[in-house]
Amino acid sequence: MDSKNSNSILIVDDSSTNLVLLEAILQEEGYKTYTALNAKEAYASIEKYKPDIILLDLLMPQVSGFDILEKLKAFPSTSEIPVIVVSAVNTKENIDLCRDLGAADFFSKPIEIPLFLSRLRDFIF
Repeated sequence: MDSKNSNSILIVDDSSTNLVLLEAILQEEGYKTYTALNAKEAYASIEKYKPDIILLDLLMPQVSGFDILEKLKAFPSTSEIPVIVVSAVNTKENIDLCRDLGAADFFSKPIEIPLFLSRLRDFIF
């Protein structure tokens, strides 16, 4: 992948509304996107597509974003993929925990789109 627009992003969120919104914003910027509604779909997509970045919600059924993040950072095959948490659960404790678990960045919902896109580019180029 040498084209700047060929970077791929996996969006993991149990809200289809949030998935559609983030996907539209990212595709408009030229990113290739994949989506997952839960941990099982996320792991399958990571295995299949090897995304450059993962956007991860925290509050999801069965397996939380915290658990997904911890698992991704524990395995050499996924530990180097930057994970950016996008969540409405933006307490200092949660943000600190995400960073301790290896999150590259944290964005509170609703996201501030220009800032989000600017910081996202920092992880790709």
